[in-house]
Amino acid sequence: MRGRGRLLGLALPMLIAMGCSESTAPASDRQDTLIAAAQEMTLRVGEEKAVPNSVVRLAFGLVVEDSRCPIDAVCVWQGNAMVELGIRAGMGPTQPIRINTTLEPCSTVWNGIRISLLELQPAPRAAEPTKPDAYQVKVRLEPAG
Repeated sequence: MRGRGRLLGLALPMLIAMGCSESTAPASDRQDTLIAAAQEMTLRVGEEKAVPNSVVRLAFGLVVEDSRCPIDAVCVWQGNAMVELGIRAGMGPTQPIRINTTLEPCSTVWNGIRISLLELQPAPRAAEPTKPDAYQVKVRLEPAG
């Protein structure tokens, strides 16, 4: 009996401390704070922004591929571009996501937020390749429910 009492005496303070480190807000309240309403954001390559009125941060990492039809050419197909974004809540880990301009997926859902790629600028030109740091994306974030 004595050994069990001593073990409980050592474990109880650790259990109490662990309980204090967790948020007291119900899970539904925490989910609601991620994003309340739909909004659009524009980001340049390498830029990270806080989503207004939210704990979410969104970053534009890079253009993975850009095979869109140049604006000064005639193409059989409009082509596609794929971008990589990073998203995180607060100081949490950044989750990379890849979405496309034409092919699926053009949007994805992360923690109850739908992220859709609306536009990638500049449009390509046949005579001059786009510099990697010249790109910017326009995305829409909205509750997925």
